[in-house]
Amino acid sequence: MCIMKILIVDDNKDITDLISKYLNLNDHECHVANDGRNGLNLIESQNHDVVLLDVSMPEFSGIDIVNTIAKKDKSALRKIILFTASSVASSEIDKLLGLGVHSCLKKPMDPDELISYLKTFEEKNIALQQ
Repeated sequence: MCIMKILIVDDNKDITDLISKYLNLNDHECHVANDGRNGLNLIESQNHDVVLLDVSMPEFSGIDIVNTIAKKDKSALRKIILFTASSVASSEIDKLLGLGVHSCLKKPMDPDELISYLKTFEEKNIALQQ
């Protein structure tokens, strides 16, 4: 598997620490943002292969990030995987997916399942580019 450049945007530092350490151990390059505004800045200023985005964050949520990006560059939404433990309404998730977000995963997720999911994500993106 190729090394992926992954951005994790989640207000829970324990979660971002755990996920980034695990992904780094599996040969991925991880960047972390622990608030929505910083996450949006990193999404817009750096190129990542995938963004794991928490939907529910205070002040500037994952929903705010998706809506902001959708106004500028909808193609960037294909790299976003929503990552949520909250009880966000399925209609809200469907709306975000309808804007072009790749998918939604529920926390907590087994780390090995996340690695497997990211590998599938990467293989699909490589196939689309060919």
